[in-house]
Amino acid sequence: MGKTYSISNFKGGTGKTSTALNLGAALAVSGKSVALIDCDSQGNLTAAMGYTPAEQPRTLANLLLAAIDYPEDLDFHLQKTIIHTNTGIDLIPANRRLADAAARLQVMQLSQYNAVGDSGRASEKVMTELLDHLRSSYDYILIDCGLKHELLTVNALAASDYCIVPVQAHFLASEGIPEVLELVKSVRERFNSNPKLQVAGILLTMYQSRPQLCRSVRESVGEIYGETFHVFERPIEYSIKVAECPAAGQSIFDYAPKNAAAESYRSLAEEVLRLA
Repeated sequence: MGKTYSISNFKGGTGKTSTALNLGAALAVSGKSVALIDCDSQGNLTAAMGYTPAEQPRTLANLLLAAIDYPEDLDFHLQKTIIHTNTGIDLIPANRRLADAAARLQVMQLSQYNAVGDSGRASEKVMTELLDHLRSSYDYILIDCGLKHELLTVNALAASDYCIVPVQAHFLASEGIPEVLELVKSVRERFNSNPKLQVAGILLTMYQSRPQLCRSVRESVGEIYGETFHVFERPIEYSIKVAECPAAGQSIFDYAPKNAAAESYRSLAEEVLRLA
């Protein structure tokens, strides 16, 4: 059965989408079968893969609603929704219709506790049911989570084996870490949705080796979280090429395979592979 990773941080600009895209590409280069799931209504991962979010006729929203209303037909809807890209990586896209699915989950959450014996329909575990139909087809499933602390993110974490927390390597960028770690704890304990969920590690992104500020942030993150949570060995090097990749609809391995950031993502993939 494949492993599922959520890429999550509630702060913007931390490199969540770039991490999902390029880690997925690095794992695919290593010979692994990979599916990417865009779990953000902005559709950034969908766009980064070279697709226009608004033009996608079927998205994650369709799948979540099918899992709620027609779970017996999920396999049919999956076949219609998954995009088999020319890179060998599969994609479940997203666009603004995902907000409708999020609203439906909220309604479900309000009503579920009034239903006796309906724990299998918990609003926090709709994506878990969806991924149960996918795990056997892939070695790795990566979920690019949105910014908001909402049921979509809870669903992603509840369906995941691991969470990766990307953090931009500059002053105060580590502020987003405690919120994600608290939500992970809630998914494990308060929601009782996924007691096996683990934090795979904290990933420093947009890292510049020379500036003292980046080095001090790296040391600070290690001191604060290093004994409790893993900090990935190699930060993701800052490069304008990483920012240019989404506009080209390519990963760093297609766009600039010899770039230092590509080596960083290869190192990240090696650590992820060791977790399997």
